[in-house]
Amino acid sequence: MVVIVVIVVVIAVGTSNSPSHKPSADVKVTSCAVDSTTRLPTAGLEIHNHTSKASTYSVTVEFDAPNGIRVSEGAALSLTVASGQTVKTTAGGSDQVTQKVTCKVTKVNRIAG
Repeated sequence: MVVIVVIVVVIAVGTSNSPSHKPSADVKVTSCAVDSTTRLPTAGLEIHNHTSKASTYSVTVEFDAPNGIRVSEGAALSLTVASGQTVKTTAGGSDQVTQKVTCKVTKVNRIAG
C-alpha cells in the first residue's frame, strides 16, 4: 500500500499592494483652504510611510467647488520618507478660485529606495 501525503504551505507576505499598505492609505488631507490674497487653494497633507523601506511620495490633489466641479489641481513631493516616519507638506493649486473648495487626494505614487 502506498500513501501519498501532500503538504501545502501558504506563506503570506506583506507587500505594498496589500490593502493596508496601498500608497493612498499613507496620505491624508489635514487642511483645505483658499488664500484670501492670492486666491490659490492649498491642501495640508500628512504622509505616513507604513512600509519597511524609505520611500519618495508624489501626491496629486484635486480642488473642487461646492457643486463638485474641479476648479484646480496641485501636487506635492516628499523625498526619502523613512519607514514609520510621518511628514507634513502642502499641495498648492495652480488656478485662482473665488469660492470655498474641498480637497481630495486623487493619486499617490510611492517609490521605495
